[in-house]
Amino acid sequence: MTFVSKAALAAMLGLGATLVVAPPADAQKRKKDEAAAAAPQIQVSEAFRTAALAADAAIKAKDFATADTQIAAAQAAATAGNQDEAYFLAQIKVQAAQAKNDRPALAAAIDELLASPKLKPEERGGLYYNRGVLALDAKQGDAAKQFFQRAQQAGYKDPDLDLRLAQIEIQGGNIDAGVQNMEKVIAAKKAAGQPVPSQWYDYMISQLYKSKRSAEAGQWARRQLTEYPTQANWRKVLILFRDRADNNGATLGNQARVDVLRLMRDTKSLADQNDYREYTQVTQDIGLPYETVALIDEGRALGKIPASAAVFNGIKTTAQTQIKADGSVTVLETRAKAGANGRAAAAAGNVYLATGNNAKAIELYQLALQKGGVDADEVNTRIGIAQARSGNAAEAKASFAKVTAGPRGEIATFWTLFVDQPRIVASTPVVGNN
Repeated sequence: MTFVSKAALAAMLGLGATLVVAPPADAQKRKKDEAAAAAPQIQVSEAFRTAALAADAAIKAKDFATADTQIAAAQAAATAGNQDEAYFLAQIKVQAAQAKNDRPALAAAIDELLASPKLKPEERGGLYYNRGVLALDAKQGDAAKQFFQRAQQAGYKDPDLDLRLAQIEIQGGNIDAGVQNMEKVIAAKKAAGQPVPSQWYDYMISQLYKSKRSAEAGQWARRQLTEYPTQANWRKVLILFRDRADNNGATLGNQARVDVLRLMRDTKSLADQNDYREYTQVTQDIGLPYETVALIDEGRALGKIPASAAVFNGIKTTAQTQIKADGSVTVLETRAKAGANGRAAAAAGNVYLATGNNAKAIELYQLALQKGGVDADEVNTRIGIAQARSGNAAEAKASFAKVTAGPRGEIATFWTLFVDQPRIVASTPVVGNN
């Protein structure tokens, strides 16, 4: 990401035509009285003036070889201790480095300019800020922090300043300080009636997951989804959650994974045949043939599973065969009611959930809890899903609230957010990198 505005920096440091040639000694004597009364002028030698203006013209013409030669000539012509020449030489170097996008040279040139007593006080803050950006890009966190702090001390006001400080703290492992700075930036944005960029949430989510602070990452993800409830964001957030859970050793397992995929389906964030392939593989592996068939039919109807994707034909045939072998749903329900524990009831609930009979799904899931012998978090999650799909928001949230531990607790909070914020903004295309 580029933080330095070339146009702004060029305008701020514009050389212009303000160079004045130092008059000869006899002229100085003749005009001594006038000079004493007049405002002080810039004092440069003829040799410096000629080289400086030639360098300026070459930079504007993008003739950088000539510019470098003329900058070297100006430097050779500069008089030791001449603050005006040193000041304008630093300006020219900044212009050249900016035009060439030579960031190390730009950093060195800004350092020279900051060392000049001719630099206006009101220009220091912006230069310190830009110097901090260059240090941050060069992975020089400590130096960047110092430059940003000097920018603040110089009275520089920019909403991105706290953002940069937050990045430095986070990259340096001081996550708490980074979060505090980011909160300040967001509060300032909202106080000014401005939207918080979605990319800021992306950054915080990614960094918190990298720091193994998944609960906080989930909180930031839900904040992003509240403000930017797009299909693409839902997909990205849920896939990132899934991948991070797997990578951090708390592998979701297919029973939890399918509830993440169900949320992707309900938020319309399944992107293409790859997503449907993963979803149908999971439903196949855990014995949910009704859901497998429904998914394939849906994917084809939406154009996300192309006719050429023949692999889905075999998956669907296998699922239909399994449905016939399992018998009717009513047979499954009868077994569930007669079962010694709640496993058969939970299985029957899964069938009803897959076929869209949410009322029956809730009834069978509740029976499963009564009989026991099942994963209560898993069943309560599915009761909440069925209630959400029935439009019973308050009941769904109450069911999800019962699920608090581990990755399943995070899944429940994402479902709760969807219940609270059911509006989904279409994204074209809905893509990701799973």
